[in-house]
Amino acid sequence: MHSLSQLYYLHGIGYEYTKYTGEHVIFDESTRKQALSCCGIDTQDSDVINQLNFALDAGTWLNLLPHTSIIEAHHPILKVRVDERLLTRSCTLSVPSLDIHFTCENLQGLAVLGDYGLNGIRYLELALPVPEMPIGYHDALITVADQQAHSQLWITPKESFSIDDKKRLGLSIQLYSLCNEEGLGIGDFADLTKLIKAAATNNMDYVLLNPLHLLFEHSPERASPYSPNSRALLNPLYIAVSLCEDAKNNNALDKLLANKPQTDATYIDYTSVSDFKYQVFSCLYQQFCEFASEERKQQFARFCETHKRSLSTMLVGDRDYASYLQWQAHLQLNICQQAARDSGMAIGLINDLAVGCAGDGSEFKSQNELFAENAHVGAPPDPWAEHGQNWGLPALNPQKLSKDNFAFYRSLIRANMEDVGGLRIDHVMAIRRLWWCFENNSQQDGCYVYYPFEQLLAVLKIESHLNQCVVIGEDLGVVPNEVREALKASAIYSNGLFYFEKDYQGEFLAAEHFAPHSLLMIANHDVPPFKGWWIGHDITIKQQYGLLDNEQTRAQFDARNIEKHRMLNFIARESHQHLSLETDAFTVYEALASSLAAAPAKLFTIQIDDLDQQILPVNIPGTDKEYPNWRRLLSRPAAQIIEAQQSFLANLISIRNQ
Repeated sequence: MHSLSQLYYLHGIGYEYTKYTGEHVIFDESTRKQALSCCGIDTQDSDVINQLNFALDAGTWLNLLPHTSIIEAHHPILKVRVDERLLTRSCTLSVPSLDIHFTCENLQGLAVLGDYGLNGIRYLELALPVPEMPIGYHDALITVADQQAHSQLWITPKESFSIDDKKRLGLSIQLYSLCNEEGLGIGDFADLTKLIKAAATNNMDYVLLNPLHLLFEHSPERASPYSPNSRALLNPLYIAVSLCEDAKNNNALDKLLANKPQTDATYIDYTSVSDFKYQVFSCLYQQFCEFASEERKQQFARFCETHKRSLSTMLVGDRDYASYLQWQAHLQLNICQQAARDSGMAIGLINDLAVGCAGDGSEFKSQNELFAENAHVGAPPDPWAEHGQNWGLPALNPQKLSKDNFAFYRSLIRANMEDVGGLRIDHVMAIRRLWWCFENNSQQDGCYVYYPFEQLLAVLKIESHLNQCVVIGEDLGVVPNEVREALKASAIYSNGLFYFEKDYQGEFLAAEHFAPHSLLMIANHDVPPFKGWWIGHDITIKQQYGLLDNEQTRAQFDARNIEKHRMLNFIARESHQHLSLETDAFTVYEALASSLAAAPAKLFTIQIDDLDQQILPVNIPGTDKEYPNWRRLLSRPAAQIIEAQQSFLANLISIRNQ
């Protein structure tokens, strides 16, 4: 039993956690065994267990360096493990890419960071001072006596990349929801460019996007950006015809566009939109193949070489065609970010990284060996889901993540930081721990599993500097204190959501509660737009779809009225405006946003849905087929929405600048 307990610890299988009620929960032994089984380990085989324990614990002391070595750029110390009998021997470190060849004549006198006894031999972990090196990843070779070890040195900044400390105002959008001026039924990068220019004209500094991940061409109705085909690839449906070089002098395309379907609807018809746009893409690709200049073909070849890791994961029949679409999507995303910078935005686009991928998509299938078996990501019981949540996203195996020096995770973060100025990481707790859902004795079960936090955090900080990209960690819900403190120390923005920030009596916290280094929002995609929330339309929708009975509906309306009174109390405390339940929804929204604009949070984000005074949600959590999630369009072009709210936006900017 002791050996198994040791392996639980070494493999990151949680022992306990504190429930939202404050209850201290210890995971059952059978639960922990099943979690370990999901990692492909036979919990009945004592030999396997002992071998793994040795490899993950004692065995690590037999190597001078691990496969990856984290070195703080501001305090360059390399942790070396040696047999204490070798302290009088010299140590040589070689980093060929930096032309560094460094020798320490004697290991005696170096600070001892730890020790371990094995087979009568004492091994020491020493702090070896090394030359300063640029932030990034550098292959190295170390030699002590007749021992050698290869390691990748991760030169890590103290903090992630950041901009100046001024308060900023930004806009959050669902890109697909923008009214498409080309009439193709879904928002695209050309529409985003127009929105960016309008937002910048009104002194906004960033646009927060939904995840732009690749979805499913042959199952277009699978529209959730948070359950994607691949997180390392872009959704081609966002490609704008007008921004594509291959649309020029394209007779086949012109003929096709002359007969485009009519799309004047509230919700996106993904089947129709996808079918037509992929016909458009075929025309664009054929034009490229037949008439592209050698220079453009070379540009495409360079793109394919640079992105070969992510492109190789695509499970498609025609890889060149699929790669062409990725190239076009990247070019256009870059155009949007450049437009943001040219318009004076301090950050520009902020991308959004989903916590996981679909279990039948290319990300999972192409890298299946990195994932646990029959375990999915979810959440423990909370007030909104007393039995917990299973999001149906395959769980990554924490031990397998280290393969090839964490190449998968590094590539994923790099892909999502490319061509943007910021990255929001959904459910950032995933870099420390995730709730696994699995079947145990024919019943649903679950527990927390811990991930290599130090390494994953180091990747975020390194990549943020290499890509000049700020990082926001969505830390809503129960977040371990060590995660909050580490994110704060790393200058990673937290993500506050006004609706959920309350004291023990249920009253909304004062605006001053929101930390300076945070991104503050009134609501996000999982909460109804403000007007819909104020009039209770989200409750009515749930009743209409049979998600609530009459008694539950009445109870939710009663609870909503209490929440509205609390919101009015907050507004009165913060701005001395005394409004009532009869006040117009947008008047209340203006007062609420104006109150929050004065908060210390450096990034304050408003939703374009609220500027458009939408009442329909983009997503109702817990529904799939019942409500048309991820499809609702805005009522008019984004530039018109922003223009209509110029005075309101100017007031928010004025408050932010005080």
